[in-house]
Amino acid sequence: MLSFDAEMLYWRCLLSVCLWLRVTPTKAGTWTANLPSSVVGLSGSCVVIPCTFNYPAAGKTYTNFKGIWYKVYDQSKVYHQDFSEISDEFKNRASLIGDFRQKNCSLKISSLRQTDNVELMFRIEIENLDKYSYDNKVSLQVKEMPEQPSVSVEEELTSGKQVSATCAVSHSCPSDLPQVTWSHQGSPSGPSPPQDHGQWKFTSYNLTFTPSREDHNTRLNCTADFKGKTVTGYKTLKVKYPPCNVKVVTGPPVKENESITLTCSSNSNPPANSYEWFSLNKTLSAKGSSYQLVKVSRHTEAISCTAINTEGRNSSDPHQINVLYPPCNVKVVTGPPVKENESLTLNCSSDSNPPATSYEWFSLNKSLSAKGSSYQLMNVSRHTDAISCTAINTEGRNSSDPKKLNILYPPDIKNESSCQSASSTVCVCIVDSNPPSEVKWFSPDSSKTFLSSRTEIKQSVSFFTLEVWLGFPDTVQCFASNSVGSSSITLKAPQNGMVLHIAVASAVVVLVVVGILVYTVRRCCGKRAVRQPAMHLRDTESEMNTTNKFDVETSKNSKEEKCCDEDVYTNSPDNVYSNWGCEDNPPSSDNTLEDETIYANT
Repeated sequence: MLSFDAEMLYWRCLLSVCLWLRVTPTKAGTWTANLPSSVVGLSGSCVVIPCTFNYPAAGKTYTNFKGIWYKVYDQSKVYHQDFSEISDEFKNRASLIGDFRQKNCSLKISSLRQTDNVELMFRIEIENLDKYSYDNKVSLQVKEMPEQPSVSVEEELTSGKQVSATCAVSHSCPSDLPQVTWSHQGSPSGPSPPQDHGQWKFTSYNLTFTPSREDHNTRLNCTADFKGKTVTGYKTLKVKYPPCNVKVVTGPPVKENESITLTCSSNSNPPANSYEWFSLNKTLSAKGSSYQLVKVSRHTEAISCTAINTEGRNSSDPHQINVLYPPCNVKVVTGPPVKENESLTLNCSSDSNPPATSYEWFSLNKSLSAKGSSYQLMNVSRHTDAISCTAINTEGRNSSDPKKLNILYPPDIKNESSCQSASSTVCVCIVDSNPPSEVKWFSPDSSKTFLSSRTEIKQSVSFFTLEVWLGFPDTVQCFASNSVGSSSITLKAPQNGMVLHIAVASAVVVLVVVGILVYTVRRCCGKRAVRQPAMHLRDTESEMNTTNKFDVETSKNSKEEKCCDEDVYTNSPDNVYSNWGCEDNPPSSDNTLEDETIYANT
């Protein structure tokens, strides 16, 4: 805030300039005054009446002046140097801001009221000269509301480019300026020095901001608050920006094989003047704002477009064409498998546009009563027929393939399970179950386990085969189990005659071979027992035989003994036979008889 002296100096300078610009100069040496015919002030604010006067000085200098402002209609004092002379309604509101010694009689009236709409006149009293009332009248007008601020900004702005706007506020009292606010975010500045504008004064405020496309065609407001009296001025912004909100616009849905026209819509300033069209994988030949598709189908790819103007370009999201077609890919959908005698809910699924609105359900041999998209079966079993459904919409109908239900049940061993014998014993255990069963084979007392030789599965029926060549019991047990339960059956295994005949024949062959071996051993050892005593008698009676003859006999006996020993060692499995018959001293005849008994026992 300015001090009183500084404010008075400010007003005097300002009034001097105003009077020089607005009031015709007075002639020197005459009683004249220069002041406006009317002034306008804002209620609650202040107003200044610029004023200068002249008097006939005749070359003399006068220093004592008394100036008076008064109402025309009742002569009541508005301003007087003697405070007591001032009318009560103007006390503490009217003040002289001029200097009589400088011939400046400017008057300031504060806190204007509607009752201040009066005509005023000025009178000067100069000591040692004269008193004079000037006939110039000033009409004081008090307005209740201020004028709207004037907002100025460039006519055409660019999105993202910084710009400055100015708000000029008119007022009647530079010392009592209003509070100014802007409607847009930015950097405000001001106020600037006041400028005259008719009977008002203008003070400017600036705002630096960056416009966006959202500011296009919106108001930039400048609001001035004069102690509770608010006025607003505005300027509509024109902002240039590239295309945005680009999208492909279609008409109502179309049926397959019909044609459809697409339009590329965008928001831009200036409006888009060029377009490009694309499918998911390629550029299309169209360049205008619309594009026609011929013979559309449910498989037609999504379409997008690009809008272009002087400020840039932007593209839409791919737009899927709304093509109407009857239900397809109809199928019966079930939940997880259920056990026999439980309930199961089926759902009819389909692909269609619009979605299917009604349904029909069928078993293999009849139509079912259900009409909704789901159907509940009670007490299902492995024998429940396959189920199919039909989906229907405004474009047509279509049916699913029959759906065989996945029903869980324990193993059921068929009566056809049996055992047969040929070259081997083969047992087949036939099991019907879901899920498939595991099978184990047991001997009658369960002490021995057999593994299946092979397994064959045909739908829900499994064939488990056990094949054994020897050592097969009279009966065998087939034990089948799955996650739902278990079952078993005992199968009778017939005796294999061929295998028995082969076993008997083998035993006969073994006995024959053993008999031949025994016969050969006995024959060889009998010859040795006869020849050894004869050789001993000849050696006793003829000790004088020639050496050669003795050697020949000895050699012969040695060969016979060697033959006998070889036969014994070769054919006898027992170590008893290796302890005699080939020693230098043969046993006696008694021993020979005893040995024959041993052979016979063998």
